[in-house]
Amino acid sequence: MLARLLIIIILIVISLFCWLSFLNPMDVEFRFFGKTIPTDLSTLMISSFILGVMLAFFITLTRDAKRAIEGYQKSRGIKKAQSLKEAFNRGMEDFLRGNLAKAKTSFVEVLKRDPSQIDLYFRLSEISLKEGNQEEALHWLERARLIDIRNVDVLLREAELYHRTKRYDEAIQTLHRLIGLDEGNVKALKCLREIYRENRKWEEAIKTQKTILKLIKGKKAEEEETCFYLGLKYEYARGLVDRGGEDHLESALKEAKEIVRERKNFEPGFVLLGDIYLRKGKWASAGKVWGKSFTRFKSVIFLLRLEELYLSREDPDTLFRIYQRAFRYDPDNWVIGFFYAKLCLRLEMLDEALEEINEISLRRKDFPALHRLLAEIYLHKKDFSKAAQEFEKTFELSRTSYLPFVCSTCKRESKEWAAYCPQCHQWSTYTIDKSEQLVNFPTYLSSEEYPFRLDAMKIPL
Repeated sequence: MLARLLIIIILIVISLFCWLSFLNPMDVEFRFFGKTIPTDLSTLMISSFILGVMLAFFITLTRDAKRAIEGYQKSRGIKKAQSLKEAFNRGMEDFLRGNLAKAKTSFVEVLKRDPSQIDLYFRLSEISLKEGNQEEALHWLERARLIDIRNVDVLLREAELYHRTKRYDEAIQTLHRLIGLDEGNVKALKCLREIYRENRKWEEAIKTQKTILKLIKGKKAEEEETCFYLGLKYEYARGLVDRGGEDHLESALKEAKEIVRERKNFEPGFVLLGDIYLRKGKWASAGKVWGKSFTRFKSVIFLLRLEELYLSREDPDTLFRIYQRAFRYDPDNWVIGFFYAKLCLRLEMLDEALEEINEISLRRKDFPALHRLLAEIYLHKKDFSKAAQEFEKTFELSRTSYLPFVCSTCKRESKEWAAYCPQCHQWSTYTIDKSEQLVNFPTYLSSEEYPFRLDAMKIPL
């Protein structure tokens, strides 16, 4: 209909031009690139009109073609996006259900059509790790890095995987590259610190931790990271002690003093300080440090250190005075009683040990270490029948026959006291169950009543 109307209009216009040409029979000269072409007015007008119509038609055709192409591309893009979305959703559904092979196929399909989706490289890397293929996991992360070489998330994941596969040099290089792009990336710094810690590069770890402390925000976080910093200094000093030699011991002593000055409630620092004094032959100073620390922290580790110290010096009387004072001011403390019984057994004071254990049994439910200690007492008394019974009770209750140290943060148990918990990565958390408080020593005792002056004694720093 529109075409017919257009044709009619064109015919009318042409007829009008012919009529006008008949009424005005004059010639005109048309100049074109220096040439003169004679023609009549009607021909010129009709030619101009036709040219204009053709030009308008061409413009309209070009516009419509462009719109058609754009519409096709848009439609194709929508279909592609929809297809990619469906493949991605299938992949995520399979991934969450644990169908890793199907998820992997879907994610790879998406990446073939759109390789810029970095998150999918992370997913594929995670799938490869779950499949136990660490090299393939690294491959996916390397491909992600090629897409965006400055992406810090990619670099961090790559470094963590290098760390996991114990490729420490590559992990360190990657982390340094990341930190160069983002100096305030705390996650990267902590990962770098852990690598140094695992490889016992204490000085590098301490330097990294100082940077973390400058970046960390919040009182709780600052407290935790400061504790970690002191823990690294503790390990550094402990390493110096292990090397031996007077120079190393002096350096270790300096570090230990700095630790206890900086944080008065960091137990490992006081344990270490006493250890160093003892290693240097200053047993009196060691005893003072541990004695004071025992009254401050109520921690069994100091009691055990004191026990080893005074027994090695053949001075059990001092130990007995410590325990007597503890019982006087906290008679119901079963933890103190338990270790007192162990001391009595060690000194072959079997009746005293048995009496103390029986007292504990009246106030405390069964626990394996109690029966194990009873069994050992009966063994020393040559009462093998009762010893066997107590051993049976020990293993009926638990395979663990010792009184464990427990991490106050993650509840991990350890046979021995440790300054550091490898499970929750916290320092100064191991103690006997906190629900059983150790004795609260008064600070007004005289030096005659107690082996250390609690009201005036200063730790030798």
